Amino acid sequence: MSLKERATKEFKEKIDSDEEIRESILTYYECESGFSGLVGVPNGNSVPIRGVLAYTEKSLLFYGEVFSKLPIVLHIPFNKIREIKTGKQILTIFKSTLTMVVVHSEQEVFSTRGNKEDFSRLKSFFENVNEEVFLAK
Repeated sequence: MSLKERATKEFKEKIDSDEEIRESILTYYECESGFSGLVGVPNGNSVPIRGVLAYTEKSLLFYGEVFSKLPIVLHIPFNKIREIKTGKQILTIFKSTLTMVVVHSEQEVFSTRGNKEDFSRLKSFFENVNEEVFLAK
């Protein structure tokens, strides 16, 4: 089963029966916590997790896997989202990249790890999400 198939299966378990996935995209979730014990991952640095980001008319969803074993699932209802904004993430001393930040009770960061073409698609994805969030409120 592919990553997208596993994500779709997980999403269907999280959403209401009357919801449908409107759009999905492959991207990175910059996981800020919970993985500081991984070998080679210094404390305080984010761990990029490649996965599927999707939205319905009611929520934002992400599914990714760490080492193809540990699933990471996010389900953020639109009524909990306070803001979606562009941010920056430092990759190295001289290089940073644009990110998309979803602010709710916490803050979730999605990126393309410096790929400008993919970021354009990610930004467009979140413009569509913003329209849905506005309609949901």
